[in-house]
Amino acid sequence: MIPLRKILMILKSIDTMIALKQIFKPGRIITALMFTFLSLPAWAQSNGAAVMSEEVVFYTMVGVVFAVAILVLLVAIYVLQLLKVFVAKDATEEELANHLPPWWKGIFYLTIVYGIIYILIFHVFKTAPLQEEKYEIAMVEAEEDAIARQSTQTDTFDETTVTFTDAPSDLGAGKKIFEMQCAPCHKADGGGSVGPNLTDDYWIHGGSMKDIYYIIKVGVPSKGMIAWEQLLSPERMRNVSSYIMTLVGTNPPGAKAAQGDLYEPEGAGQ
Repeated sequence: MIPLRKILMILKSIDTMIALKQIFKPGRIITALMFTFLSLPAWAQSNGAAVMSEEVVFYTMVGVVFAVAILVLLVAIYVLQLLKVFVAKDATEEELANHLPPWWKGIFYLTIVYGIIYILIFHVFKTAPLQEEKYEIAMVEAEEDAIARQSTQTDTFDETTVTFTDAPSDLGAGKKIFEMQCAPCHKADGGGSVGPNLTDDYWIHGGSMKDIYYIIKVGVPSKGMIAWEQLLSPERMRNVSSYIMTLVGTNPPGAKAAQGDLYEPEGAGQ
């Protein structure tokens, strides 16, 4: 630990005063440049520009960021020189020969410049959104896309009027959706894993076409199943519902035990 008295003596030394002058001389120049760039908007308005143009704002920002980055870099360099002066008074020549590697110094200077630019962009001028703002923007865009998708839908059915489709193209599309979105919980063969078995005659929420469509639409949040209404169109929900109905009775190996109540289609006992 260097005594306070010794530090004061070092500060009075010629080498230290020279180092301080080296700091303040370029600092005055950079400060003058900063004030010049900051005065650009006022100069533009005084010359008849009621509202600053985007070009003036952009160049002002670039100039200020550049000037601040250079100023901080110069301060960092000369602070290191001051530290060398302090150490030189209480160290041997052999110790002073162990300088920091250039790549380390370069990374140190870059982090300073990056930090200044980051603060100016995200907190001072706010020209780019933060993570929270990005999330809010993404949510708004997703909601707008969902509204636009619903407004352009031509499907006229819902869970009260939907009917089974046996068109090969519709069943093929439903199978792709099932294997991509439903298989993780119900297995690719519908035998059930986290979710219930979809291949037997027992259903927790009903086994009719309308029941299956409705559960896909609103989901079962208490069991971890999301509502697919915002992600799938009515036609795609109908296709996957129809495909699920084709799995009934397939009895794949290793299927999950039956859950729910026995479902008998209307007119099955007649």
